[in-house]
Amino acid sequence: VAIWSRLGAQDATPVASRLALPQTPLRVIALRAQPADERHAALLLAFERATTGFGWSRRTRSALAGNTVYTVLPGAAAEPARTWVSGLSAALPEPVTVLAGVSGPATVPELALARGEADECLALHEVRRHGPAPVYDESWDDILLQRLRIAAQSGRAPQRGPVAELRAHDRAHATLYAATLRAWLEAQGDLAAAGQQLGVHENTVRYRLRRMTDVTTLDLDEPRKRLAMMIELAAAGDELSETDNPM
Repeated sequence: VAIWSRLGAQDATPVASRLALPQTPLRVIALRAQPADERHAALLLAFERATTGFGWSRRTRSALAGNTVYTVLPGAAAEPARTWVSGLSAALPEPVTVLAGVSGPATVPELALARGEADECLALHEVRRHGPAPVYDESWDDILLQRLRIAAQSGRAPQRGPVAELRAHDRAHATLYAATLRAWLEAQGDLAAAGQQLGVHENTVRYRLRRMTDVTTLDLDEPRKRLAMMIELAAAGDELSETDNPM
């Protein structure tokens, strides 16, 4: 583990040589395994499965750090990494749940960065708890939005401003102004597309936008204001439907 943890440092190349890692693109996989009642036993079982094989004949190199198994897998493509995770999961007993994240392709000096990417993908999978393991170069946008949501949940979201005021109005009056604004912004101002996303007629979208101006100042003609509102609404995520519209 001590040798493995030095990957990505300035002396990463000799360390990688000691681990017999190829000088080709690599993927870092971070995974956790647990049933509800025996987390450590499940993690050790996953680690044992990840290291199955004889010596350097295994293509992967794995280490157990805290409550996470890290594995370096040769290859630039994402699918073999997903297949590896699926194979490990299938080989474990039925109660064990495997959650994982896969980094983008990395060279040996980039492995420390790749480990951070794998950690963030794992955190995203732990939030979703379904579907295949997220891969960083395919899910970087979801990871960025997850960072924003975490910041918002820690009390760093604006408490005033157009989006906050629309959300407060939605909570007080069971309107759908925040969700409508998000749909309109995502549709880049296309009323018909926004209406289709919301399941309403475009005239309903137009009416709601007009009524929003009675609640707050939107400045929809200002590109920077639109961008800021899109970011704030994206950070809110599913909360728009879960908390803003109790009815």
